[in-house]
Amino acid sequence: MPGFDRTGPFGSGTVGRGMGPCGGGQANWGRGRGYGRGAGSRWGGTPTEISPDDEKQNLTRQKGWLESLLESINQRLKNLEGSSQEK
Repeated sequence: MPGFDRTGPFGSGTVGRGMGPCGGGQANWGRGRGYGRGAGSRWGGTPTEISPDDEKQNLTRQKGWLESLLESINQRLKNLEGSSQEK
């Protein structure tokens, strides 16, 4: 997570269960009856609905992230092309 600020790679919140150094959580293995381990996500649970406004916001955020990544890749390629011509 950039900056360890719990915003995730796209600024949309923590990724996973929040057990890593960025999430601030602690593992609680052995508590409960085991219903929280994947139930309700991809394995036969009810899919989470997202509103069109939230989806648009998420896609706009992802687009900005991808554009910034592409810009840094293009800049790095430009730097490498300049250094290879100097040799």
